[in-house]
Amino acid sequence: MKNFFIIIAFAAIFTSCKNDKPEETVEEKSPEFSMQVAQNAGLDQWNDVKQIDFTFNAERNGETMTSRSWQWNPKSDQVTLNSNNETITYNRGQQLDSLSMSADRAFVNDVYWLLPQFKLAWDTGKEVTYPETTEGKMIQVQYTGENGYTPGDRYDMYVDDNKNVTKWSYYPKGTTTPAMTTSFEDYQDYNGIKIATNHRTEDGALNIYFTNINVTK
Repeated sequence: MKNFFIIIAFAAIFTSCKNDKPEETVEEKSPEFSMQVAQNAGLDQWNDVKQIDFTFNAERNGETMTSRSWQWNPKSDQVTLNSNNETITYNRGQQLDSLSMSADRAFVNDVYWLLPQFKLAWDTGKEVTYPETTEGKMIQVQYTGENGYTPGDRYDMYVDDNKNVTKWSYYPKGTTTPAMTTSFEDYQDYNGIKIATNHRTEDGALNIYFTNINVTK
């Protein structure tokens, strides 16, 4: 299982970039805007989804860092991970052993990259605000609770006029500069679910992308 744990250890990817002046947070203008973004990505279709399959891939400077294939049944919350010729199946609604918990950390990370718009509707223990920015509309998500694997994190999602997320910045707990900023590119529609299949850092060194996506209803 040694190789499996090496891959699972890469559950989150960090890089640094310079931050401009702090954004000014203003009173929320549209309380429903984050939900509109989720619905634009296909939230209303989610209840019909029986299974979703996808492979999370990460490359740095063209070299593969990790590749994980997932099969998820949202209704039963059963998850199967295939990675480096290892397979783990577990149920997120049951008590997890250490191996399943390691897999689940990676699963939570990868699903957040896959469906961040849905997390705006699903996640509890967060505050959503809409800071003013010169780059268009922004949804700022600050996790406030102590639950989850990385409590206290913050995500700034930049949204275009079509309500598509175009990029985001990730701030680990207690930091004021982003650990990572990546694009959201190459949107595809999978049975009513819109997914950005490609994410790149501004310098192009890091590329996170999805393959083998299939949504079954």
